[in-house]
Amino acid sequence: MAPAVASLPSSQSLTRPLKRPRQSATTSRHYGRLQCSCQWPDWRQKATAAGAALLAVHGIVSPLEAVAGISPSLNPAPLQQQQQYQQAQQLPTAPSLAEVVASLPPLPTDFPPLPPLALPKYQQLTLKNGLRVFLLEDHELPVVRGSLLMRGGQRASPADKVGLASLSAAVQRSGGSVQHPGQALDDALEDRAASIEGGAGSEAIGMGWQCLAEDAPEVLNLFAEVVTQPALPQDKLDLAKSQARYLACLLVLNALEHRFDNPSNIPARELAKLIYGRDSVFARDPTPQQIAGITRQDLQAFLTTWERPDAAVLGICGDFDSQQMKVLVEAAFEGWQRPADQPTPPPLPSSPLPDQSGVAGRLFLVDLPGSTQTTIAVGEPGIQMLDPDEYPLDVLDDMFNGFAGRLFNRVRSREGLAYSISGGWSTTPIDHPGLFMATAETAKPAALLTALRGVLEEAASTAPPEEEVQRAKQAALNQFVFSFASRSAQLSRIISFDLVGIPQDYVFKYRGGIEQVQPGDVLAAAQRRLHPAQQTVVVAGDAVSLRPQLRTLGLPIQSLELR
Repeated sequence: MAPAVASLPSSQSLTRPLKRPRQSATTSRHYGRLQCSCQWPDWRQKATAAGAALLAVHGIVSPLEAVAGISPSLNPAPLQQQQQYQQAQQLPTAPSLAEVVASLPPLPTDFPPLPPLALPKYQQLTLKNGLRVFLLEDHELPVVRGSLLMRGGQRASPADKVGLASLSAAVQRSGGSVQHPGQALDDALEDRAASIEGGAGSEAIGMGWQCLAEDAPEVLNLFAEVVTQPALPQDKLDLAKSQARYLACLLVLNALEHRFDNPSNIPARELAKLIYGRDSVFARDPTPQQIAGITRQDLQAFLTTWERPDAAVLGICGDFDSQQMKVLVEAAFEGWQRPADQPTPPPLPSSPLPDQSGVAGRLFLVDLPGSTQTTIAVGEPGIQMLDPDEYPLDVLDDMFNGFAGRLFNRVRSREGLAYSISGGWSTTPIDHPGLFMATAETAKPAALLTALRGVLEEAASTAPPEEEVQRAKQAALNQFVFSFASRSAQLSRIISFDLVGIPQDYVFKYRGGIEQVQPGDVLAAAQRRLHPAQQTVVVAGDAVSLRPQLRTLGLPIQSLELR
């Protein structure tokens, strides 16, 4: 049993006034079998006793010492009695950390099995205008959330107006609707403790809303107004073009001017441009001139082209009745029609993967004069979702990374070349390849690149041990359950898969694919997808101090100008 802990006196005891005994009166109190008495003959002894009593209230001295006035001359009780009392009142000593740990119950070894994982039961419908709707009831909280995804995103921005997608989504939200412009929309949402947000990713434009269940009809109508009848005021466009808080991807002027200030971001961004092509829709960056030239008419044209019901998916999750929500959705979005001159959605812009002969096996050096740190990115073209090599490469990804991973053990633990390092495949939607990329910061880039190549060459030449594969598979499978952590997260995945054409049972096929991976599968996939000698390298740092050691690698070195 844990030792008793003395409690602090209450606030009342600290503020209660002390009673003053009459002059020459005798005060007697019993503490167990001890009786202590004293007379207070003058004001000095009264003051001393009062002070001692206050100390006793605070727990600084014992009540016996308080009655004695702390002065031995005022205490007629024998010294032996005082010592006996102090010993009786002494608190037990606190246990040591080892004693506390030893007293804890053992950790459980048996756990109940997890319930079987399955797709949630949702209702799906398609409106007459082509809008696909997914409804998922969740009555745990009186809250309703909605998300609308529309194909387009950054890929759809014209080549001479990169960043138009993000500006369009930002102004669409901040400017409100024709019926509720700007501040009127904000006030209506604030009155209901609700929110509407919007933004553009690489593949799609997303708009979302959240409110209490009782306010769902009103907020849904406000949301539909913003989507179908945006106001797009000029002042909000001007604000979005000049202030970074309206954008998330460094697309405004002030942010663009400082996008190279953090050298750790440079190699990965420049590596993507080298592999995909500087003007590729998968790697391009906006320029200040492009952002400054975007007009309100550009926003209107972009939204008219890409925000259309037959290329959109709406998902709603929360505390509602599906039949009633169907009626609300139909009423809110029945007036949303596709452009008369565009009977079908336009195809997403794409860029073919260019020939890699000009960048493969080369080192590109970004000069940052005076920089005290060196950042590295190494990569090559990768895979996309639904590729047969996805499963073994994801297992190899887990073998590379983490505190027990090959990269960490070799580069940091054994050779001390970097504080952190990571590498792996980023899968993309089904119409273009992703990248394999490894990144690190180091003071010894040549030694780090040599160690990194050694890890990658071993992976592409030798089958991994069975135990290592099983450990990596278990790590991947342990993360699988988090795909079902909440119903709103599941609905977000459902509408994302529907938008880009991925089967809804993909997550279960993925789990099965991971479970079947064997060491030979990992080796075969690595041999097909890893080519260390042909990878492109980008190094950012002080070129004068770096060139001598980088020359020892035997790679062609080419200066890379940032623009």
